[in-house]
Amino acid sequence: MLAVRRATFALLALLLAVPGCGEETSRPAGEAALDTAAEADAAPRVVVIRAAALRLEPDFASPAVVDVPAGALLAVSTDETAPEAGAWVRVATWDDRRGWLPASDVVDAGLWAHYGAAFGGVSPILLRPAYPVEGERWGVEAPFHSPGLTAASSVWLLGDSTSAVRIARIDSLENVCGDERHRFATTERIAAADHWPFLGAGVIATPSGGRPAARRLVVGPLEADPALVALSEGIAAELAPAGAGPPESVEWAGLGEAAAWAVFSWPIEDVDTGQSQLAAAALFGRGPDGWEAAGTIPPTPSSAEIPTPAWRPLAVYETGGAPRPTILLLEAFEYEGAHLDIWIERGGRYVRLYEGYYWGC
Repeated sequence: MLAVRRATFALLALLLAVPGCGEETSRPAGEAALDTAAEADAAPRVVVIRAAALRLEPDFASPAVVDVPAGALLAVSTDETAPEAGAWVRVATWDDRRGWLPASDVVDAGLWAHYGAAFGGVSPILLRPAYPVEGERWGVEAPFHSPGLTAASSVWLLGDSTSAVRIARIDSLENVCGDERHRFATTERIAAADHWPFLGAGVIATPSGGRPAARRLVVGPLEADPALVALSEGIAAELAPAGAGPPESVEWAGLGEAAAWAVFSWPIEDVDTGQSQLAAAALFGRGPDGWEAAGTIPPTPSSAEIPTPAWRPLAVYETGGAPRPTILLLEAFEYEGAHLDIWIERGGRYVRLYEGYYWGC
C-alpha cells in the first residue's frame, strides 16, 4: 500500500509540473490539450538539490519569488535565457511561478531518477555519511528533518558489501572540542574501530528501501603515468585562478580499476576568511583509447594548509554504465578539523549534495 501511495504521489507531482497549468485559453479544449501535452513532452525537467529561492532576475541580490525545497521537481522555462550562459536556469513551479536558480543547484530529472534507482528507490537527498562513533557503534548523521532515520527503522550501509542494519536509537554527541552537539541515528551493529569519531572509516548510508545497486569502488594509492599527468596538467591549467601557474601540490588516488582522482592546491591566503589555498579536483576514466577526463570539482577556497589537500576520497560509488564514480564521499579538511561531504556528478561537474558535521574547533 505504501508503495502504491508513493507511486501515486510521484505521478501527481509530474502532472502538476506540466508548464502552463491554469492558463486560460479561448481555443477548443481538444486543441489546447494537445498543445499542453506537446509542451509537457518538450519541456525538460530538473530537480532542486539544495533548498533555494527562485530569483526574479539571475542575480543573488534580486528579490525572491518563492522558496523551493530540496527535491522539488521543476520545469525548465525556455522563454528567456540567462545573460551568463550556463550559470543560471529559468524554471517554473507546478503552479507556474517562474524564477531563476543557479544551474549548480539543479540536476536533470532523468539523471536524478537514475541515481534514485541505484539507491533502491530512495531520493539521493536522503543519503548520509555513516562512521564509527563513541562506544564502538555506527552512527548515521541525522540532522533534524531527516525522514527515514527513526528508532527501530533500518538503513543500508554501503561498504565493501551492502548490509541492512537496524537503528537502535536517536542520539547526539558533543563535538570533540566544543559545546555543539551533533544528532545521530546509532545502529545495533558494532563498529570495527574504537576511535571517537572515526571519519576515515566513513561510508554512505541510505534509509531502507530496495537493496541499493550502487557499487563501491576501492580507493587506493596511484602512481600516475605520464599520459595521465599530461592530461591532468591541462585540466589544472583550466581550473587555475587567474595569473596562477601550476598547482603547488597534487595528490593522486586510484578509484577502482578504471578511474583516478587528482586534487590540486594553489597557495592563496586570506587572513580575514582563514583561506590558505584554492583547491580543485578532477576525475579521470580509462577508456578504449587511454585516459580521458570524467568530471571536475570547481575551484573552492579551503583553510587546509598545503600540502594537506582540501578533500580526500573515502568511499566512491558507480551507479551503472561505465565503471566510474558518480557519487563521492569526500573527507573535507579544514585548518583544525574535518567533515564528510557527499557529491554527485551532473554533466561533467560534481556538486555537493550534503555537507556533513564539522569535527573541529
